[in-house]
Amino acid sequence: MTRRINPETLAQIFKVLLSSSFISDEILFLWHAGEPLVLPIGFYERAFALQQEWNVKGVRISNAFQTNATLITQKWCQFFKAHDVHIGISLDGPRHIHDANRVDRAGRGTFDRIMRSIELLRAHDIKFAVIAVITKDTVQHADEFWRFFADLRPISLGLNPEEAEGVNEHSSLRTEEDIRQYRQFFKRLVTLNEQSAHPLAIREIGRLMTNVKALSPHIRSQTNVPAIILSFDYEGNVSTFSPELLSVKHPVYGDFLFGNVFEGTLEDIFTHPKFLAVNEQIQRGVTRCRESCEYFTFCGGGSPSNKLHENGAFDSTETVACRLKVKAATDAMLEYLEEKYYIEPSPPQSHNTAMERVSLN
Repeated sequence: MTRRINPETLAQIFKVLLSSSFISDEILFLWHAGEPLVLPIGFYERAFALQQEWNVKGVRISNAFQTNATLITQKWCQFFKAHDVHIGISLDGPRHIHDANRVDRAGRGTFDRIMRSIELLRAHDIKFAVIAVITKDTVQHADEFWRFFADLRPISLGLNPEEAEGVNEHSSLRTEEDIRQYRQFFKRLVTLNEQSAHPLAIREIGRLMTNVKALSPHIRSQTNVPAIILSFDYEGNVSTFSPELLSVKHPVYGDFLFGNVFEGTLEDIFTHPKFLAVNEQIQRGVTRCRESCEYFTFCGGGSPSNKLHENGAFDSTETVACRLKVKAATDAMLEYLEEKYYIEPSPPQSHNTAMERVSLN
């Protein structure tokens, strides 16, 4: 059954959200989790008008679409331009990499349609970001992957190592060898970027360099702090922490819905019994990560949805996802910096932590 949020629910979400104490001076609405362009332009024109109608605090509102980019037309481009919509495209790399997994209902690859849509965006001078899912196949083609996106020139390239989470029950990156290869893939991207006169804005490299310079023990992940991310479904139910939790069912917790916009304020989330139980477990997991993991300053305690899916508990620590996204990437970056600045790498038997390695720089 196709489920579509109605204008009354949208109005109530905006009314409750934009008047809440969670909002200060700006807010980003991200339309995703399904293909947002399936809905007509008129739906979003009405939605954006409702945002302004209920913007009682006069905050700065931005809208972003995360799209598979197969449905972009001239009219969509005109709409994006008129409303200054931020565009994120799901594109996994060159055709043979992308089409291996990104197919339509008829089993056809979507690469060519995405590239035509990108040409439309460029014709209207609309900038776009890209998120690429990295699989076991991708890591075998680091140079080709980098050159493809260096030619494409998105304003940002995000790397999402394939995760076993939500509807995706299995990841092609899960063994020790897979993690080693992802580390080499990431290091190669760093190297190619550093050697280029026009480096790519790779999200993960930028974040790592920021954390290396800051070395703050107080870093936190957006997904384990309540109300940093708020997720709403078509019925007005609200969840927080990892967006994936909005649609997850669990044998112990049931769902992860902490309220409904027709039944109270967003502040009521903090007194909801299920929220209190979930938050306690999540924060216990963050504390355990802080106490046990040398990479905490690069991570902030990990993703609750990854911990729940992989380990069965929010108060757990290491996941395959964090070994890829945090540990392998950090090791690759530090190894590159050690070599670049001629710092003798720590011997294999050394127990130097990631923090101690950074302090050597």
